[in-house]
Amino acid sequence: MEVINTLLQAIGAVVIAGGGLALIVYQVFKLLSVKWLDSQFDARLQALKHRHDKEIEQLRFKIAALLDRTTKLHEREFEALPEAWSKLNDAYWQARVVISVFKEYPDIDRMISAHQFEFIDGCRLHDWEKAELRATERKNEYYQKHITGHDLFEAKSKSRDAHVFLLKNGIFFGERILEALKKLDGLAWAAIIEHEINVEHGVRPMERKDSTALQNEGEPLLQELQALIRDRLWPKENVGL
Repeated sequence: MEVINTLLQAIGAVVIAGGGLALIVYQVFKLLSVKWLDSQFDARLQALKHRHDKEIEQLRFKIAALLDRTTKLHEREFEALPEAWSKLNDAYWQARVVISVFKEYPDIDRMISAHQFEFIDGCRLHDWEKAELRATERKNEYYQKHITGHDLFEAKSKSRDAHVFLLKNGIFFGERILEALKKLDGLAWAAIIEHEINVEHGVRPMERKDSTALQNEGEPLLQELQALIRDRLWPKENVGL
């Protein structure tokens, strides 16, 4: 800026003096002015470019962070979904076993001694129950009552395990899948508890409302879940391969 001011003063002096260099000095001034304007434009352009580059870099960082978070969520979902399917599947079928009206039990009373000993020794009863079973004369009745208790305990354990897993991991699932998982979970648990009350209190005729709901709605819901989870886990072009 000082150079331009000095040049302006010189031009003024030459013009006042009427010197022949006035035109030449004017051209020099014009050239210097253009260069100064160009330098100012380049500086502002560089500043603008720097600001844009900074904004683009910040945007790129935000996008990368979002993609990374989305990728991690999907990874967690893809790990949890098969586990949820496995646990709910186990809970459902164990509940179906428990609530079944038609159960087959071994006729222990009619077994020969060696067969009785082998069967009782390998059955799922606790050791103290096995000892009582060997001592009682009504072995069929004792076995059926106590093995039913074991079946109920196993069914409740599987159902509770599935329910807790959903509470912890349901946040990673899509709304439709989570709704179906919760519904199946609720159907299985309600049927198990209904059957437990029937057994413990000797309800006759047995209450079958929740058991019937599980039998009628459970398997179609299980098939729906299977399709939903398969579509979620597998790209559409790979489904059926």
